[in-house]
Amino acid sequence: MKARIEKATEPLVGMPLWGCTRAADLASFQFGRRRTVAGYKSGPKQVGDYALHVECAWRISRADRVIVGNVDLYYPADLTIEVPLPDRGWDTGPNRRDELIRLLFEDGKREFMVRRVDVGSAGALTIVMDEGLLLEVLPNDSLSLEYWRLFRPSSDDEAHFVCTGRGIQS
Repeated sequence: MKARIEKATEPLVGMPLWGCTRAADLASFQFGRRRTVAGYKSGPKQVGDYALHVECAWRISRADRVIVGNVDLYYPADLTIEVPLPDRGWDTGPNRRDELIRLLFEDGKREFMVRRVDVGSAGALTIVMDEGLLLEVLPNDSLSLEYWRLFRPSSDDEAHFVCTGRGIQS
């Protein structure tokens, strides 16, 4: 499994990570050149050469500090509030995750070059970038569901590389 993941993630090395959007609680990280495509049910949107969709735990960190993580989705956008709101879902107004992503990528003006991808156990990834930035993908359940997938957006001729709790699907 590790060798297959290393081969699948190899094209990310040397590409910039330039953004992260979401659909519900799924994080969509964009790598490579930006291009505009037709959105699903919406107007045009920007995508990269590759997209990494993450449906498990993830975080972006630097040194000893987490900059943003998937659980920030359940906190209010006001960065001074560190207590989750009761019954707060991913669709409950502005949130901390979206605000921290906006600040990290400076509203789409900043990007971080991928230097290497380290593959851990059970589908874990650490994407090492410039400025000591790490994108860590941390599968954290024993279910057979999808953890993450890597694919080329708007490319119908290539299969998605999908990591699940039961191994690789493509």
